[in-house]
Amino acid sequence: MGYVSAALPDTTPRSATCACATATAPAAAAIATSAAVTATSAAATATAGTSPTQSQSAAQAQPVQMHDLRYFASQDGNRVVRQSVNAQAKKRKLRPAELEDPFATWNPLPDDGTMPLDEGGGGEAEESGAGEKRKRYESSDEPMRIWREHISLFLDELVRHDAPYGGRRGNHCSLCETPFAGNASRFRCLACGAFVQCRECLVARHATFPLHSPEEWNGSFWARTELGKLGCIYQLGHGGLRCPHAAPMVREMVVLDFPRIHTVCFRYCACDESDRVNNLQQLLRMGWYPASTTDPRSCATFDTLATFRLLNVTSGVNVQDFVKCMEKRTDATRVNAIPVSCFVLDRYKSFGLMSRQWSFLKRLKRAGRAHDALGVAGTRNGELAVRCWACPHDGINLPLNWRDVSPEYQFLFMLIIAADANFRLRHRLRPNERDDAPLGSGWGYMQEEEPYKKHLRNYVNEKDVSSCIAFKALLQKDNRLTTGLRSSGVGGVVCARHELIRPLGLGNLQKGERYSNMDYIILASLLGITLLWLAISYDVACQWQVNFPSRMDKMPEHLRLDLETIQVLFALPVWHAMAHERSCQVQNSLTYTTGVGRTDGEGIERVWSRLIAIAWATRVMGRGAREDAIEDKVDHENYEKNINQGVVLPRKLMVAIAERDEQIAGFQQVDATLEADVRDEWQGIIDAWKSDRKRKNPYETATPTRAASEAAIRRELAKEELEDASGGRGGQHGTSMTSFLVMGLQLEDAQFRIKRQIAQRGLLASEQSERLAEMRRAFFLKLRKFRRLQDLYAPSAVQQLAEEEEGRDSELPPPPAEATTIYLPSRLPSARRETCSEELSIDETATRYRSARAALLALGGEEACTEWPVLRDDDIRVEEERESDAGARRRLGNVGLRAKETRKSRRAGQAHSANHVMSWIWTSGGGPGEDEEDLREAVRVEWSKAQARRDQWTEEVQHLREEMRRVLRFLRWTALEWETRAAVQREVDQELRGGLKAYAARQAATARSISRRFRNAWDTSASDSVRAALREEAIMGVEEQDGLDLLIEEF
Repeated sequence: MGYVSAALPDTTPRSATCACATATAPAAAAIATSAAVTATSAAATATAGTSPTQSQSAAQAQPVQMHDLRYFASQDGNRVVRQSVNAQAKKRKLRPAELEDPFATWNPLPDDGTMPLDEGGGGEAEESGAGEKRKRYESSDEPMRIWREHISLFLDELVRHDAPYGGRRGNHCSLCETPFAGNASRFRCLACGAFVQCRECLVARHATFPLHSPEEWNGSFWARTELGKLGCIYQLGHGGLRCPHAAPMVREMVVLDFPRIHTVCFRYCACDESDRVNNLQQLLRMGWYPASTTDPRSCATFDTLATFRLLNVTSGVNVQDFVKCMEKRTDATRVNAIPVSCFVLDRYKSFGLMSRQWSFLKRLKRAGRAHDALGVAGTRNGELAVRCWACPHDGINLPLNWRDVSPEYQFLFMLIIAADANFRLRHRLRPNERDDAPLGSGWGYMQEEEPYKKHLRNYVNEKDVSSCIAFKALLQKDNRLTTGLRSSGVGGVVCARHELIRPLGLGNLQKGERYSNMDYIILASLLGITLLWLAISYDVACQWQVNFPSRMDKMPEHLRLDLETIQVLFALPVWHAMAHERSCQVQNSLTYTTGVGRTDGEGIERVWSRLIAIAWATRVMGRGAREDAIEDKVDHENYEKNINQGVVLPRKLMVAIAERDEQIAGFQQVDATLEADVRDEWQGIIDAWKSDRKRKNPYETATPTRAASEAAIRRELAKEELEDASGGRGGQHGTSMTSFLVMGLQLEDAQFRIKRQIAQRGLLASEQSERLAEMRRAFFLKLRKFRRLQDLYAPSAVQQLAEEEEGRDSELPPPPAEATTIYLPSRLPSARRETCSEELSIDETATRYRSARAALLALGGEEACTEWPVLRDDDIRVEEERESDAGARRRLGNVGLRAKETRKSRRAGQAHSANHVMSWIWTSGGGPGEDEEDLREAVRVEWSKAQARRDQWTEEVQHLREEMRRVLRFLRWTALEWETRAAVQREVDQELRGGLKAYAARQAATARSISRRFRNAWDTSASDSVRAALREEAIMGVEEQDGLDLLIEEF
């Protein structure tokens, strides 16, 4: 066997001769001949179309580049097999599990086929007594009632702390055992312990604890005192220990150490250890943050600043309330003088500046700017922002060859963002305001000020023609009132699936929700990412997308997207789409967008609901303080959402798995009854629309609904009654069923007119009262005749009325005409509706079907009923149009929200009925016939929607599992990044180098710890995860949650 190089056409390769030596003569000759022919043919191809001289020189100068060939002799020696050796193999499209990544084959929350609470029960549900009330404990159900029995005990012990210590405990110093003689001072420090100390021991003990609050017994009670007044002088630079060359001057410093404010006497260090350390550094190394950089007189401890930041971003505590709390805790009566140098306004102002600086420094530290050789000045735009762990980031949490994934799985690597504006976060102009720039403009979430302003200065009013004018934002994008405002609101961009605000994803709006602002903000939020697929959810996307490419061409070059390499989808968020025209909804809603799963696009509204909490506070702040406050709040929210992914993603996956299985089973049952040609026709419409959105929309009826008038319906009913009467099937009541129904509808219409008359009551009260009384009198006269007919056609209504009248308080007046219940057959409870006249009840056919199926089942068993599916009540229930998975989608959006943030659906009581799938009755018998055009179109649309729900819930499960893999990859990358930073590149002293290395090691260890916790939780099966969620809620005492309680019933 040998190799033949086709790049040398003028020679016969030696390798061919070698091959011939091992083969029989015929095969060897064939191999040599084939090799020569191939080489000669290659040369002829290379020189075609040129002169002999040109071709010869070309052959000598540039050999023909062709693939090497391998020739094999067959076993019988009579045939030759030729194979290309170095040919470039065609790339094979890969499934996600085949990508180059250790997490590619990992399947979080695998389906094990057993759910803890299925229809048959069993499992842990039986062991824990599912359906029974949990065991009650008096200590948890009525803790205050038990505590009331101990009120006196608690009160006495509380007062006991104010008493002097008796016996030896109060007569001797607990540290040096020296007895107290006469009126000798006695001290205690509750931070050290509940014991008495002498003055000398107290001062010596607190040389290293300058921020304790000792108390002195003045003969009557314990009075608070300051360590400085007792002669305690703290030595900086040595942690309070002795300094060989301390500065001679004793200074005073007001230290805010939550929860108290202290006055500390101290000295700076002047020995050799502090030769290269200034006073500012001595304070910072002590953990005291100075209020100024020149001769500071007040400071706050690091712990106090960290506590305030956490209270501020979680509970909205502002600087004034926080400092006032410390003042009250120090001296609520203000009898003892709190240092005047930092009193009230000065203290609030200085603490506000310190807290802003502290928050900014913490963000720099977490972003690794202290480790970077370029330092703080080298910070890039958006670098301080907390990025979403679950969103796709090339080079961070995507497999190396993710671009080679098969087309049907490309949606898994799609970035889905949502954009919107918030007009609550407006900012007022303030008179005599000083120019206060934000810290690190453009480094986090808000736009860098100068480039943003420069872009807006070139902006002119848009002249877009709006064809969908139903949505309010379209009407107000250019005309919102801005008098007295620096900005009318904030535009924002979040990742639509995880609700984290993107880096550079916020920007101030000057006049409404203009495209110029939103274009810049959206494109800036996409800076620095590599992607091939992008979906943008925006509540005005139907119009915004029209001229987006032309507007983008006018943007700064670094913001432009390459639309030739990036596939961009534009869509409307699900709830906001309902405000658009019907044709716009089905064309642009995320509900019918392929590849996004069941993303609702409303995540940005949930983000705004959290940021509105700071709207009032930031409205009157200075420009810099406002932006820094928003940055800090968003930074915290983003981090919390990342940390909560460990719980949110698996719970969403539980919801998605349950709904996916239900939608698949429901669609299979419906689809199985369709004829093949009908299915192919309908599927062709869907495929054509997905390839070209201008084609017929499969989720919209092609023929408009032709609603019949009331007169037409009455004529049709009268015709049917006449046919029944001629056939001996009509009623003998004197008044037809049609007249009975029409009379009921007229009574309802009369009630509407009465209510409208009441709502429009004006100044002529007497005239309107007479008119109202006349309308009510006419109503009751007609109602009396209707009740007689009701006894004939709907006797169950009469029984219902009798029961209600019996339960009514006889002392109360009867309800007025507008509040009287008429009880048309459709208004009766389902149990009562069965007793209506056969002519009125639609349940008769269902009863006959069920009886026939029961008889068939008794005769032939289940095999005989394969074409007779079970008819459920939901199959014949007629309800208003809405998605059958609306409840599951709502629960999916509510996962991870706090209880007070989840808004109960107005149809919460019908949550179960909202989850039924398309009934099989609509496609029974192969589908509607050709002569039923309207019904056929309606069924086609419902079948298409059912298929879309099945596909999108399948996508949702795949999305969630891939996101869980991306989270673990991101955490792995984070750990590796910090381990790299541990090798400090800066030229710093040894002590700082040790601090940088230790911080990097801690951050890397934290990332790995979070990753392990997530992985351990996600390695369990779906059923085990449900059980774990049940136990967690049982421990927390949660009796009602918008998501999990319904999820368990689905499982």
